[in-house]
Amino acid sequence: MPEVLPDPIVLPAPMRDAHRATARWAADRFLKTLQRIVPAVVIDRWGQPTGIPIYGSPAFAALPAGDPRREAALITAAEAWRQEAEDAPLRIHCALRTDLALGERARAAWVAEDEASWQRLVRDVRAWSNHPTALELADQRTRAAKAAHRPVTASPGWPPVAIPGQPGWHRHHLPDGRQADLPDTTELAESA
Repeated sequence: MPEVLPDPIVLPAPMRDAHRATARWAADRFLKTLQRIVPAVVIDRWGQPTGIPIYGSPAFAALPAGDPRREAALITAAEAWRQEAEDAPLRIHCALRTDLALGERARAAWVAEDEASWQRLVRDVRAWSNHPTALELADQRTRAAKAAHRPVTASPGWPPVAIPGQPGWHRHHLPDGRQADLPDTTELAESA
């Protein structure tokens, strides 16, 4: 759910008035300074004066102390700093709104990715739930091995059981309940 942000920050009236008064003073002072520069300053097509160096640059440092271009550069730098400070609350608020919106989209993407991972995990668990575990397989093999090695026993009322590995011999169930291994005499009688 997206967070609701308050309206953009609005400067209080005294601060707004101070900024406006300062901007008017800086513009008047700048224009008066431009009029003192000889030869006259050329204005480019964007309305910006040319030939005034950037405050603190090597060209600014090379100007003589009484040159009005130094004052024009200083006023330009101070006004840029003031405008930066004046616009800071609004810029910070806009950046915060943007970051929150991007963060909300990123969070939604992470949630969707986590949901897809969980769906894959559930699908895999369901697919493997019908397969025996390693312990169950080992138990099945043990039981199969025990069943395979069970000794041959004859049961009462059933015919004799052939003994593996001893052709011609059968295990008989005697009337007293004992098991007896005897050669098959029926084959011998039939072959004679």
